[in-house]
Amino acid sequence: MSPPAFRRVALVCAALAACACFGSYERAVEETRAGLIGLSGRDLRKCLGVPTDFDREEGLEFLTYRWVFDRNRDRPGTTHIGSGGVGGIVIGRRDAGGGYDPLGFPQELDEKEFCELDFVLAKGGVTQVTAHGRDQNDQRTDGPCLMRARRCIDERARADTEK
Repeated sequence: MSPPAFRRVALVCAALAACACFGSYERAVEETRAGLIGLSGRDLRKCLGVPTDFDREEGLEFLTYRWVFDRNRDRPGTTHIGSGGVGGIVIGRRDAGGGYDPLGFPQELDEKEFCELDFVLAKGGVTQVTAHGRDQNDQRTDGPCLMRARRCIDERARADTEK
C-alpha cells in the first residue's frame, strides 16, 4: 500500500474510532444520569460530600453541588476540603479551602472553570438531575460534569453486591 493511501486508511479508521468513542461516552453519560435516579440524599452525601446548597419546597428537596477549578492550583486527581473526593473546591462553604472570600466564592466566577450538579429529590430519592459545566475556554462541559457523580452509582452497585 502506498504511503498516501495508507494515510487515508489511517485517517478513516481514526475518524470511525472517534465516532464510536463519542457514542459510547454519550451512552455512559446517560447511564450515569439514569443510575442517579432513586439515590437518597444520604447516598449523595456519602459519595459527593456535603452539598453547596440545600433547599426544601413543597415536599421536594433541592441539592446543589458546585465545584470551581483554579488552573494554578488544581491538578487532575487532586481533592480539596469539601470536594467529596472528586477534585476542585465545593464553593459556598466556610471550609471550602482556598476560596477568595469567607464562603469560598471566587471573585470572578465567570472566569473560572466550574461544574454544578443539581438534584431534585422526592420521598423516593432523586427524581431529576441536571449538570452544568464550563471549561477554561468557556465551552460547555455538562457531560464530564455529570460523570463526576459516576462514583455514586459505583458505590451503590458495590453496596448492593455486598448485601
